[in-house]
Amino acid sequence: MDVHDVTDQYRQMLAGAKQNLLKAKKRRGQIPRDREPKDQMYLKFMMNLMSLKSSEQQQQQQHMMHSSFVPPSYLPCTEPLDGLRRIVIRDLQLETHHRGTYLPLRVITPPQRMTAIMVLAEDNLADVVLLQLYQQETEEIREASDIVNVGMTLLVKEPYFKVMASGEYGLRVDHLSDVIHVSPDDPRIPETLRAQFLPEKCSAQSLKMKGNAAIGEKQYWQAIKEYSNALTVANIPDEIEIIKRNRSLAFLKTKQYDAALSDTGFPNFGSEPVEKSLFRAAEALYFLSRFRDSSKVLELLRAKFPNNEQALAVLERVRRRCLEQDDGNYDFKLLQAEAKKLRPPQLDHATYIGPVEIRNTKTKGRGLFVTKAVKAGDLLLCEKAFAHAYAAEGDEGNSKVTLLMNLETKRGLMGGHADLITTITQKLFRNPSVAPSFTTLYHGNYETASTPMVDGQPIVDTFLVERIMSFNVFGCPLSSLSTHKDILSNKSKKEPTAFHSCGIWTQASYINHRCTSNARRSFIGDMMIVRATQDLEANTEVTFWYKQPTGDRSKDPQEVYKNWNFICDCTMCQDAKMTKAAVFSERRKIVEKMKRACDSPNGIQTGQFERLLKALDHTYTQPADEVPRLSLWDPQLLLARVYMARGDMIKGLESVRKVLIALGFIVDGVDASSTSFRVVKWGLVVDHLVETFLHARTAFDALGAGGDSKTAEGYARCAYTMLVGEDTSFESTYAEHLR
Repeated sequence: MDVHDVTDQYRQMLAGAKQNLLKAKKRRGQIPRDREPKDQMYLKFMMNLMSLKSSEQQQQQQHMMHSSFVPPSYLPCTEPLDGLRRIVIRDLQLETHHRGTYLPLRVITPPQRMTAIMVLAEDNLADVVLLQLYQQETEEIREASDIVNVGMTLLVKEPYFKVMASGEYGLRVDHLSDVIHVSPDDPRIPETLRAQFLPEKCSAQSLKMKGNAAIGEKQYWQAIKEYSNALTVANIPDEIEIIKRNRSLAFLKTKQYDAALSDTGFPNFGSEPVEKSLFRAAEALYFLSRFRDSSKVLELLRAKFPNNEQALAVLERVRRRCLEQDDGNYDFKLLQAEAKKLRPPQLDHATYIGPVEIRNTKTKGRGLFVTKAVKAGDLLLCEKAFAHAYAAEGDEGNSKVTLLMNLETKRGLMGGHADLITTITQKLFRNPSVAPSFTTLYHGNYETASTPMVDGQPIVDTFLVERIMSFNVFGCPLSSLSTHKDILSNKSKKEPTAFHSCGIWTQASYINHRCTSNARRSFIGDMMIVRATQDLEANTEVTFWYKQPTGDRSKDPQEVYKNWNFICDCTMCQDAKMTKAAVFSERRKIVEKMKRACDSPNGIQTGQFERLLKALDHTYTQPADEVPRLSLWDPQLLLARVYMARGDMIKGLESVRKVLIALGFIVDGVDASSTSFRVVKWGLVVDHLVETFLHARTAFDALGAGGDSKTAEGYARCAYTMLVGEDTSFESTYAEHLR
C-alpha cells in the first residue's frame, strides 16, 4: 500500500532476468565441467573485493541504488544434521536443491558484501565454490567479517547450486538456518578442513574472562561465543548462573531478547534475586513490548534494591509505555519532534489498540471491526511498526535505495523493501516469540514448512516473509505532517501515493480496502495512526483505501488491486464499471478546458468556469454521497479560492458547499438557510479538506455567523487530525488561515 511500484519502468529488466532464469533451468541436474581452477577463482575474487572497496569509498557521499532479485521460492531444510549425508562440491548439480545432504566448507577469503555476503570456500577435496549468504545482518549491526571470514568452518544444509547472473556457478543460501557455523574440531568437519593447531581446552573461568573482555571491547557476538563455550564445561551451579547472566547482556546488545530473557531465569528469580538479572530481564521484556511484565520486574527490583536509581528511571519509561498501550495517551508533539530528529525515525513508543478487534468478514477473510460506536476523528489504532525500513529522500544526504525484482510475481518495487525482508527475517530468527503476530498475516496460498526448530535454531522461511510483505507492506512518509505541508506549499499538487520507506504494521494489516473508506491512516516516524473518518456504529468493519481513488478510468480500475488478490466492489468501482468510456473521455476534455482557463493571462473567468463545472457535474448520475465526484472537487475548490480572494463570501460559501458535496459529504447550513452549519455525514478525507473548512470559517465569520465559524474551525481541526494523526501542530501549520 503506497509503495513505489516500478514494474512498468523496469519491465525489460524483469523480462531479461526471467529469460536468464529459464536458460539456467535448462541446465538443471548438470554437473559443470568448466569450473574455474581454485587459484583463478581466488585471484578474481580478491581483485573484485579490492575494486568494490575502492568504489564504496568514492560513493560515500552519493545516493546509491542496488538491484536485488527474489529467486523462485524454496523451503528451508527441516531435517536435523544427524539425518543428512555429507556431499562434496564436485558432485553438486546445477539448479538443484540437494535435499538430504550437507556440505562442509572452510572459508578461504574475506567477505564481500553486496546484497548478499559472498566468500570463497573449499571442501576437503580442495575444490572451491562461491558462497552467497542472504538475509544476514547489515554492516551497521554486524560487520560481515564477524559473520563469515577466513578460516571459519561451515555446514551448508541441503545446498542450492545454481548459475548466477554473471554466468558463474555458486551456492545460494536464502534461509538463515541452512548454514551452521561449527568449530574447527567438529567431528562433522573432514580432517583436511580442520585447523592444524586447535586451541587448548580452556576452563569455564578463563572462557568467562574472555567473554567479559569481549563485552568490554563491544565485541558482543564474540562474547556470546565465549560464554556459550564456557557453559559447555562449567559444572558449578553458581558459576553457570554468572555466565548466563553475563551472556544475557551480550544477547541484549545483539537484540536477541528471547535468549536474554531466558538467561536471566525469568520468571523464576528465586527467593534472593540478583539485581543484574532483574534489570536485564526487565530490559528484555521492554524490547519485546511486554511492558506490563517489565513493570512488574522493575517494581520487584525497586523493592529489593531501593537505591537503584537507574531502575526508577527505566520504570518511569515503562509506565509511560503502559499509559500509551492502555489509553492511547500519547504526547504527539514529542512524537513529531522525535520523528524529525531521529534517523531512522524509529520511535520508542507502545502500540495502542483502541475499540477494535479482528473478526472474520463475509467475503474478505479477516477484517478489523469497531467494538463500540465511535465518532469521526476518534483514534482506533496507534501502532508501532513490527518492522520498518527507512530510505532517505531529498536532501538528507547519503542513502541507499534498492530495486527489488520478484521473478515469480513479475513485480518491481523501489525503496527499502529488500532491507525490510532482511530486518523481518532477522527479527523472527533472533526472537521466535514475536513470530506469530507476523506469520499469521495473509500470505495467499503459499505453504511453508511446519517444523518450527531444527538443530536448536528457529526456522524462518525467507520466502514466507517476502510473500507476507507483498500483501501487507505499507509505504510511508517520514511523517504525514511533512507531506501535508508539502501539499499546502504547492511542492506537491496531489497527495503522494508512493514512498520509498516502508514497514509492516500487523494490526493495521487486517484493515480491508474500500475506496469509500471510513478510516484514514497517517504516520509519525514508524508509528501508524488510524482514525475514523465517519461516525461508526458498533460492529462496523473499518476500511481504508490501499490506493487513493482517482475517479479516472484510463486503465482497468481493478488492475491496481490484483497484487492483493481481491476485486473492489464499492459503489465507486461499481459506478466506474457501469459508466461508459465516452463519459470518462468527456470528463477529461472538460478538465483540460478548465486547465486552459486557469492558464489564461486574464485570470479565471468565473462565469465560464461555473459553466464548465456544471457540465462536469452533469456527467455524474449517482448521488454524490454514494459515489463522490472526484474530478469535480479540486476545480470547485479553486473557484472557492477565487471568490474568497475577491471577498465574495456568499459565492465562496456556495463553492465550499459544492466541494464538500463532491467529496461525498452531506451538510446543513452552508447556504442562505437559517439552519446551523453541521456535517450530517462525512465524505472522503483529502488533504485540501482542512482548507475547505477554513474557507467556510472565514466566510461565516465575515457574514456574522460566529457560531458557525467556530463549528467550521472544529471540523477543520478534526479533518487535520485524521490527515496528520494529531492536532497539536494545527495552529502552527495553519497560522495564516487562523488570523
